[in-house]
Amino acid sequence: MSEREPVLELGPFVQEKLDELEEFLAEISGELALRRGGTQLLGELGHPVELARKIALSGEDSFTYTVTLNNVLSGLIWAKIMMNEFGDRVCYVPVFAVLKDARRHGVGRELFSALEDWVATKDVSAIEFTTLPGDRHTKNFCESNGLIARSLKMHKAIRGR
Repeated sequence: MSEREPVLELGPFVQEKLDELEEFLAEISGELALRRGGTQLLGELGHPVELARKIALSGEDSFTYTVTLNNVLSGLIWAKIMMNEFGDRVCYVPVFAVLKDARRHGVGRELFSALEDWVATKDVSAIEFTTLPGDRHTKNFCESNGLIARSLKMHKAIRGR
């Protein structure tokens, strides 16, 4: 007996899917919280409900696409054009997430390809991501799509501060 081929649907985020987006971000947040550096990144991004609303209200200099896998929201990419710390106008990707069960089905590849198509129409010098320390899967994905590391943030907590 053969398994049915997964059905991927890629498209721009629509406001009517805000509840689904909140649930997706909550699930992704649970995964991130378990990774080294995850709680700091979550702190920067904000609570899943707040983040979903921020994504939903982002303007014309932003890009938000989702992928459903068998009618379940399984991947999200949210990018925005900004100036980076080097003074370059870049497409920065604060959120690029694929549910664990949806990995290895081309969800990330579809999202990144759509981002590259959008970026080609913008006046930016690069695409930039933040990856968590030790997240080899995301690092390898980025490198396989032509991104290279330009900096790493290192951190040492000081007791009492």
